[in-house]
Amino acid sequence: MIPLRYLTSYVDDNSRVNMILGDDQRPLRGDSSILLAPKIKLSSGYEMPVLGFGTYKLSGFQCLSAVHCAVETGFRHFDTAYSYENEKDVGDALRTQIKMGNISRENIFLTTKLWNTHHDPRDVRRICEQQLKLLGFNYIDLYLLHFPVGYKNMCDEILKPISEGKLQTSDVDYIDTWKAMEELVKLGLVRSIGLSNFNMEQVQRIIQCSSSKPVVNQVEIWPGFLQKDLVDYCHYNGIVVTAYSPLGQPNRENHRPTYFFSEGMRRLVTKYKKTSVQIVLRFLVDYGVVPIPKLANPFQISQSLNIFDFKLDDTDTRALLGIKSKKRIVKYDLAKDHPFYPFEREDES
Repeated sequence: MIPLRYLTSYVDDNSRVNMILGDDQRPLRGDSSILLAPKIKLSSGYEMPVLGFGTYKLSGFQCLSAVHCAVETGFRHFDTAYSYENEKDVGDALRTQIKMGNISRENIFLTTKLWNTHHDPRDVRRICEQQLKLLGFNYIDLYLLHFPVGYKNMCDEILKPISEGKLQTSDVDYIDTWKAMEELVKLGLVRSIGLSNFNMEQVQRIIQCSSSKPVVNQVEIWPGFLQKDLVDYCHYNGIVVTAYSPLGQPNRENHRPTYFFSEGMRRLVTKYKKTSVQIVLRFLVDYGVVPIPKLANPFQISQSLNIFDFKLDDTDTRALLGIKSKKRIVKYDLAKDHPFYPFEREDES
């Protein structure tokens, strides 16, 4: 569970926000207020809401409308990436909401990522400035090194350079990339820097070989794939863990992942009078990670922030913790032969 000393209440524009202060205390929602997520303090000194809005595979009108809906619902933490090719859409929607007076830039926590084709330290500042132009802002709250494996840079538009059916990777050391990212903080282009898809050994190497620790490691986490050792290690080192694919990418056609459509989940839905999405997000926040679900349905967006007025009891928490371990969903298989590949390989599992 995220320690209470890291959670802070705050005021967003004219909205009054209440945070979880203990097991029996609930955040209240006034007639004219929007329910907002509590914040956790990063090691850089900045604060990040403990629930974010993911934008992977959202583009065009769908992305614009989803971000507008998310802001109006109360989301203030938004996650995008160069490789999602939607930074302009996300930025346009957020800036429109600012112009409408619904939010201020200071109350937005915006995360984006340095893509694999830009690991060369000479590219880092250039591409970050390009991303800032796409977003339409003059700083990024959190800038993540998206993956430890670098790809060859053919041009900025080619995200996966393939030649003769094989991914063209680079031998750039992510330590050198990280040190170039540290300069972005000194320049004021980004406020905090972190990692994504890094394993425990790679996080440790970053800590040992650089002058600043990552504030975040964003990795795949969902019930059945909780990566407890990695989460515990990051927490021990003061690194916040952000959970992507926090629901396990539910697919109703084949009822995967199994837990999401199980009889046990239906029992929890009935018991707590909450949706399965709300139950999983609440569980993950209490597990001590920051989930960033990608939601496009306006109803789900409007419901997903409403998770701070209930708490799973110990029996139900243990049941979700005890779900049989599953395999990861996001694998980056094309890069599995690179020495910096961070995941278990099929022949090793």
